[in-house]
Amino acid sequence: MNRYNKNLDMTLKWIEKTFDEHGGSSAHYSRFLGWSKPYPETTGYLITTLLNAYEFKKEVKYKKLAIKAGYWLLSIQNDDGSFPGGLYSKHKKNSPSVFNTGQIIDGLVELSKFEQNDYWLNAAEKSAIWLGEGVKEDGTWVVGNYQKSFNPSYYSQVAWPMLRVWKRTNNNLIKEKAVKALSHICKKTSKNGEIIDWGFKPNEPAFTHTIAYTLRGIIESAIILDKWDDFGFYTEKAINKFYRLSELKNGRLPGSFKKGWIGDNSYSCLTGNAQIAICLMRFEHLFPDLRLINASSKLVDYVCLQQRSRGKSVGAVGGSSPIWGKYMFLRYPNWAAKYHADALMLLTKRLEFEKETNA
Repeated sequence: MNRYNKNLDMTLKWIEKTFDEHGGSSAHYSRFLGWSKPYPETTGYLITTLLNAYEFKKEVKYKKLAIKAGYWLLSIQNDDGSFPGGLYSKHKKNSPSVFNTGQIIDGLVELSKFEQNDYWLNAAEKSAIWLGEGVKEDGTWVVGNYQKSFNPSYYSQVAWPMLRVWKRTNNNLIKEKAVKALSHICKKTSKNGEIIDWGFKPNEPAFTHTIAYTLRGIIESAIILDKWDDFGFYTEKAINKFYRLSELKNGRLPGSFKKGWIGDNSYSCLTGNAQIAICLMRFEHLFPDLRLINASSKLVDYVCLQQRSRGKSVGAVGGSSPIWGKYMFLRYPNWAAKYHADALMLLTKRLEFEKETNA
């Protein structure tokens, strides 16, 4: 039995608890306020986690939950292919969201790999076409932004799902627009490896959560396009920075960074810790280096130590450590559990591969 089994089991059980009877996953849990309304964005990419868990654990309940979540999402998809932003309420019609639509595409594409029909892929392509039609010549979106006129660099995490659709459908318009968006983001890379606008708001510190979104989107897009030197190259200095920080801080990263890599060490963003671990592992997949796996292990171990192991919230992962830190203050977001589960499964597979190789 690998050393991460217990933590993974707790995390997956918590993720199951976040889903309501309709198929949506609550955005977060608070010991003071209870469960929030369901969040379409994170429900979308939780589908991918559930299907990975189905393959990893050989338990069909995860596949069934993923399919149920998929049907719920399609029941709230807009006619133009977009998905609403914010928490979902049947009594409120939210504006379409670029980022939410991208994350939901991820889950729909994953579902299409498990069903012998075009149902999920057609829905994903419709969403990707909507996203593509919104991209201007300079690679930015006007409609569907979280901040009205601000295109954050973590939109690389939108380009990536668009490219996943292109890879399955050969719709070159989707590819063209995704590459425009990706190119715009990569051009904002500074000499020290920072990428301008990789936070929620311009000129404000960026959480490791959104920094990791930015890096992961670029890395995965470069892999799909098979163009590391054109895109993935721009992540290398940041990857090296986080590898070194993980080693120096024994897996506890600063929660956010100001310009100049000035970290806020008063708290750690646990979601970001898990996401950065994934980024290091995905980078290591291309450029094998066990030092990166060691750094990833330290990041994952730190989150495991902070995971709730008793009480009503067993398995939950806080937004911050300490829980009153600046990211998701006093809340347990479903996406923290999602990325913790993803990191645990990916790390376990990598460690088992290393063990088999050296047997």
